[in-house]
Amino acid sequence: MNDSWKQKVLFATPSLILGLIPGIAEAATFSLQEATIADVNAAFDAGALTSSTLTQLYLNRIDTYDRAGPKLNSVAYLNPNALEEAAKLDQLRSEGTILGPLHGIPVLIKDSYNVKGLPTSNGVEALKSLTATDDAFAVKQLREAGAIILGKANMSTWAFSYDGVSEAYGQVINPYAPDRTPGGSSSGSGVSVAASMAMLAMGGETAGSIRVPSTHEALVGIKPSAGLISVDGIWPLTTERDVIGPMAKSVADVAISMDTLVAYDPNNIWNPYIPDTPRPDSYTDSLDDTSLQGKVLALPRPYIGKGDPAKGESFPLDPQVAAAFEQAKEVLAAQGATLVEVDIPAHETWFIDYLVEGNIPEGYPSSESTRNIQSRAYYYEQIIKGYNDDEIKSFVDLLKIIPEDNENYEYVKGIADVIAAGEAKPWEELPEVSQALNAIAKLRTEEYEDFMIEEGIDAFVFPSLNYLAPPQEEEAASEVYELYGSLPARFEANILGVPGITVPMGYSEEGIPMSLEFMGNYFGEAEILGYAYDYEEATMFFKPPALLSSLPGEQFSFVPVPEPPTTPALILFGLGAFALKYKRRAKF
Repeated sequence: MNDSWKQKVLFATPSLILGLIPGIAEAATFSLQEATIADVNAAFDAGALTSSTLTQLYLNRIDTYDRAGPKLNSVAYLNPNALEEAAKLDQLRSEGTILGPLHGIPVLIKDSYNVKGLPTSNGVEALKSLTATDDAFAVKQLREAGAIILGKANMSTWAFSYDGVSEAYGQVINPYAPDRTPGGSSSGSGVSVAASMAMLAMGGETAGSIRVPSTHEALVGIKPSAGLISVDGIWPLTTERDVIGPMAKSVADVAISMDTLVAYDPNNIWNPYIPDTPRPDSYTDSLDDTSLQGKVLALPRPYIGKGDPAKGESFPLDPQVAAAFEQAKEVLAAQGATLVEVDIPAHETWFIDYLVEGNIPEGYPSSESTRNIQSRAYYYEQIIKGYNDDEIKSFVDLLKIIPEDNENYEYVKGIADVIAAGEAKPWEELPEVSQALNAIAKLRTEEYEDFMIEEGIDAFVFPSLNYLAPPQEEEAASEVYELYGSLPARFEANILGVPGITVPMGYSEEGIPMSLEFMGNYFGEAEILGYAYDYEEATMFFKPPALLSSLPGEQFSFVPVPEPPTTPALILFGLGAFALKYKRRAKF
């Protein structure tokens, strides 16, 4: 356990402390809207903040901005025991026990995850009555690291769309641009963190559902390699592409979360299909503001507007995104990276030959394949049965609850029919799954990773999205997607199963966030976290939404605990007593 988590806080008068330790008179300013996990832990260590207080501050913001005011509607359901859990964690801290780096940190969980004792709707009205009897694996990991599960984040129904609309809990509002989409399907996860209603949130992705809302809310969001983090206890969509990951305000917070989430789970359905590659000792070890020095970053031409849109080779960049990307390239070069434009062979093979021309080889991943529908039906049924609900004992029972005029009735019926016919099967009973995953692994190795090695490429970099957040109005949004497409959010990273991380790249004239994405090789999360951190340190673009202001008690100053061998005495200054900024580089 990190010794800094165990430090004892001694109190003294201001005159005594300034006499004993003149070198630490500068105060640290804590602002909830800008705070990172390191900032919170510093305040915890100093005795200036408790988990109970922090949890209440977040609940205050949820009451003020999510339930009232602009009614962002990002939080679907609150954990009624959150303050009680915070108090227990405060007691443990006072006794010298720190569970981990997330001890006392409030976290929101996408409503596709099971959280014991809380409902899991997956954005579906008919599922709101179902209560989880156990935690998803990722939730267990967060709890073991000391996190407080503050509640469930709203999401798009069945995780289908980018619009952030849930039939269970309604439309999520983008705090940076209320007339624009927040992105989906992890809409509530993105908005809640950007609006400072939780320190971090968990999202899920099949085709951009972490990276899209992270882009629209100026967050850091990581789409991990397929299979790296267990999805056990989470509603699937396309099992061969589904991943989960953290969304936060900083790269460091994402890295800390990854240290917690990446662990062996015997129930991980990917275990037989992923490489026996050990995870790094700590993802936070990769956080270095010189990570880009000497690295070769490739700019995929299809993702930067280089190619013929008529042939499906590329889509244009919004002019403001293009301008921001030019500035990002200058920063990357200044940080020591070499930039080269390339065509990724896998993109030509998969997207142009297969998707545009329609020549998808037998066995390749497809959301509508028979095997995917069979496995989706199987895991849906297992999740439903796990709720032990008196009314909904099987997924098939939903046909008695969901009206036939519901826009997703046919989807539900299709899954129910597979279950009723006895055709729902797990991966291990579907040899077609192994064939598909082997085929995609071959494509990933031969036309992606081998290409990186041959060209000396360390990672790919491009705008996370080539367009600004579309209007909420459906017709206007359709026009944006028709013009700009959504390539960066979908193909290489999702189809090949490789990691991608978004980091803020600036804001449009209207104040709409834009993001840069780093995409690496399979299980290469540590490397791209380092590159994103270096870029973030050089730019520091994140800023809270102007729509929302601080509430009383959210900002204060304190003297941080001195690090050994400095005398371990300190004094806490009154709330708001000092306006001095204390920049503290986190040490992990």
